[in-house]
Amino acid sequence: MKLQKLLYYANGWWLAINGEPLLSEAPQVWRYGPVYQHLYRTFSRFRHEPIGEPVKGNPFAAEPEMLGDSEDEGRVRQLLEWIWSEHGAKSAIQLSDETHAVGTPWREIAEEYNFRIPYNVEISPKRDWKFFAEQAEKRGIQTTPLST
Repeated sequence: MKLQKLLYYANGWWLAINGEPLLSEAPQVWRYGPVYQHLYRTFSRFRHEPIGEPVKGNPFAAEPEMLGDSEDEGRVRQLLEWIWSEHGAKSAIQLSDETHAVGTPWREIAEEYNFRIPYNVEISPKRDWKFFAEQAEKRGIQTTPLST
């Protein structure tokens, strides 16, 4: 669950700053917050245990590609380091609680469905961009309009 929330934050902040998603999959509205379904299916067998080994068929396969020195890769690395410094010490439950807070995209969609969310409901990039762009502006971070 913690990996899910950290990736959600990384994707949301990247979206606000760069105007496009970092990840190719949109998060879905699940009980414990935003979830990337493919990532869930890949790692769910670990349940509440640490992911202690490489898993085939996932974005972090046995020999993960290291981020290189290109400008974009450096920006991704910088963002991931910032996300970790902001949220890495928090538990999965704390991160889940944060994504459930009033005003978050997850919460807005859950309320629209009276907290009975159908399967496969996604959080749109537009909704995430709006939320994370507002957070960025509060911190004085420049945003980029969402590319269509």
